[in-house]
Amino acid sequence: MLKTTIRSALLAGTAFAFAGVALAQDVPAAAQERGFLLLPEFHEMMPGEREAMDAFMERVRAEAVPMDTPPAEPIQIAIMFPSLETSDAWARLNLSMRARLEELGVPYEVTEFMIRPDEHDRQSTQIDQVLAGDFDYAVVGPSEYQVQKSNLARLAAEIPTLVMNVVNPFVDTLGTDQQPLTHVGFDHTVGAEALCEWTIEETGGEGTFALLHYVPGLIDTQRSKFFADCVEANSNMKLVDSFEANGDRELAFTGANAILSRHPDITMIHAGSTAVALGALAAATERGVLDDVIINGWGGGADELASIIDGGLKVTAFRVNDDWGVAVAEAIRADLAGEEVPLVLAATINTIDYRLTEEEIKERTDYAFRYSGQLDR
Repeated sequence: MLKTTIRSALLAGTAFAFAGVALAQDVPAAAQERGFLLLPEFHEMMPGEREAMDAFMERVRAEAVPMDTPPAEPIQIAIMFPSLETSDAWARLNLSMRARLEELGVPYEVTEFMIRPDEHDRQSTQIDQVLAGDFDYAVVGPSEYQVQKSNLARLAAEIPTLVMNVVNPFVDTLGTDQQPLTHVGFDHTVGAEALCEWTIEETGGEGTFALLHYVPGLIDTQRSKFFADCVEANSNMKLVDSFEANGDRELAFTGANAILSRHPDITMIHAGSTAVALGALAAATERGVLDDVIINGWGGGADELASIIDGGLKVTAFRVNDDWGVAVAEAIRADLAGEEVPLVLAATINTIDYRLTEEEIKERTDYAFRYSGQLDR
């Protein structure tokens, strides 16, 4: 394995810095209570991390600069993703990470461990397998961040670990040997706020809405609850119903049908993931009410964008997807070179909606999918 004494020294220095913050009791009370930091809280607590993240993300958006002295042997990377679902985000992450590593001149071998988003126990078993193996890096998309907390901690204590799709460090692992190398993803609250603003503008702030939830936990809270709170606080719209779809397309179809039966005049159904959005879309289409209800996507993968172009979904929270795969590759390259890596790397998220032409959408996706391209799934 390629774990270096340089990295150990850097981790020790970083741990000291974070421990100093924690000892100074600068962690907000709300963060201590919930157990993790929101990204604005983290950056307010450690403004140097915000500056470091911004500088690092400029590297992500720039052309690759090959390593001067890459490893002589391939580094061993374990990727553990909840990718057995409808969204293409995880496949794009995998492809863009590999492509950027190749541009950087970093030899690598990848072993893949895949689960459904709700298979918490299976991911725990996979983490045991990785710990028993001979890996240099672990790239982990938790089935659910808080459910996998102890597993992430023991993994990070043994292997440089990159936690995906979450930008919220746990308070009690800051400055410890259980702190991940970095967290790479998108701030879901930023996406929720963008959808909130779009919804209020689109509806004039009037009407009713319901929530079709993703897998219960941090990500769904940041996507669904934050959206609902934002809409109700800033408009006259009212939340009238919700359904636990658990990130499943068929459950979302059932839930959307139930909501549409109970509230035939509902203005919007907020979907917490791609699979949930497509299930709701199928229900509205089958009932012949697709033109009467707003349904959003979450993530902006190929299926969602095709639906927007075809007149199905009205809007999506669009992730500049390949940036997070590139960020993983650049973080590994930096760590191999003995450079510090910011604890959080947050990529860009905004909205794409039905008002854009197909050409305008393509212009945005040409960059966002610059490595992963057109997927055949």
